[in-house]
Amino acid sequence: MKDILKLFSLKFVSAILGLVSSIITVRLFGASRTIEVYFAAQSLVYLVTSLTQSGQLAEIFLPEYHKLNSKAEGLGFEGLNVVINRFFIWGIVIIGLVFLISPVLIKLMVPGFDELEQEESVLIFRVLLPYLLLQLFNSFFITVLNAEKKYGRAEFLGISNVVVNIIVLLVLYKYLGVWAIVISVLFGKMIEFVFYLSQLYKIGFRYKFTFSILDFDHSTFFKTMQSTFLYVGSTQIYMVVLTAGISFLPEGTYAIFKYVQGLSNKIKGLVVQPFMTIFFTTYSSLLHRLKSVKEEFNKYFKSIICINVVTIIGTVLLGDIFIDILWGGKKFTSEDVQLAYVFLVFYGFSILFSSIGGVYRKMSVAHGFGKQLYQLWVVSQLISALLSYTFLKYFQVKGLFLIIPVNTLLMSLVSIIVYYKTKKPIKYSLLNLNNLFFLILIVISYIIKSNLDLILDNRFASLSIFLVTTVVLSIYPIINIYKIFRK
Repeated sequence: MKDILKLFSLKFVSAILGLVSSIITVRLFGASRTIEVYFAAQSLVYLVTSLTQSGQLAEIFLPEYHKLNSKAEGLGFEGLNVVINRFFIWGIVIIGLVFLISPVLIKLMVPGFDELEQEESVLIFRVLLPYLLLQLFNSFFITVLNAEKKYGRAEFLGISNVVVNIIVLLVLYKYLGVWAIVISVLFGKMIEFVFYLSQLYKIGFRYKFTFSILDFDHSTFFKTMQSTFLYVGSTQIYMVVLTAGISFLPEGTYAIFKYVQGLSNKIKGLVVQPFMTIFFTTYSSLLHRLKSVKEEFNKYFKSIICINVVTIIGTVLLGDIFIDILWGGKKFTSEDVQLAYVFLVFYGFSILFSSIGGVYRKMSVAHGFGKQLYQLWVVSQLISALLSYTFLKYFQVKGLFLIIPVNTLLMSLVSIIVYYKTKKPIKYSLLNLNNLFFLILIVISYIIKSNLDLILDNRFASLSIFLVTTVVLSIYPIINIYKIFRK
């Protein structure tokens, strides 16, 4: 519990600063095409980053790191050197290729933008390419730090990173416009790289130009990329179809979607990630002690459900007021606020599905079922791509609401199915009285919000009543979390 509270406190400060950053961004750019051009380039950067598969392999490297250290102290660091050196070469090849074909990729991503807007997105994307290379290393660095139970490093860095972003944006916006964001993102990622490397050096890591070691079968490890390649490719198909469809929606929709996506990521990082980070490390290290593993699973899984219920209740009752306070203004109208609120509610359920699936995903990976996981995820992502095309074509913005939780639900179902293929899986039924009561609390919050919104026309009165209601409805799940960790 101490580690969770430590992570939560750091993430809370980071989230607050992140909100300040989003407020400044919305106040400066609103839901304009200018910021949408940047978001298009940013989305392509993330797309290419995922093609390198650094995130997936970093997650799979954690149990490998534990195995290497069990053979000899410090051997895990030797394995890390092998991985990052080989990934450096892979990253350089990817960067060179996407630099050349970026105009084609941008046209595929945002066909609804005009030619000049697409050209500016290409330029921003090319300038952001160093971000990709740094992210390759950072993914493995933070995984190793977590494996060594050096929790809070990423969260502390997130705080300083956001502060840098805010300062750079405020100083340079007047002179560079949207390019101030580009510079702040690159500068922040460089700081992140240096910080992680220094933390690793403090615990004994020393960089070596090594491409293989006797005790680490890097060939088998990197062969995982063969099974994840199809998954990564299918994910990009889904993302391209989704983004391309959004580009044809009314101007401002894509910007609002991205703003809320960023906000939901902050919420997830604040309320869910502390549990998930510690659970994965603990589960991986206790894998062969069945009784202890069951206890850890029940403790963290029940807590994750409880905290998600609180998040959904708060989102339903306070989401629109919260968004209006943060972003409302001349460049972000009341219609924009309502659209963002609906997105946020759907993202609330998406976070719940993603959290449940995340637990089963990490357990599957710890059991060595990563290959099967990624193979079945291919099907989920291709179905999501098809649904995105269908929903956006026939239901427009309403279709965009639906695809958000549908995608995470499909991914989570696959994670559960794969985990139950492992030897002696831990059984847990989501259909129990406790979860049914949580569902009733969420329905009550929706009923209260729908009816009182028609009566209340004063923002202060609305905030007071809905805040009190949120607290009352959240008491039971919060008490549950306290009881779980008090044992």
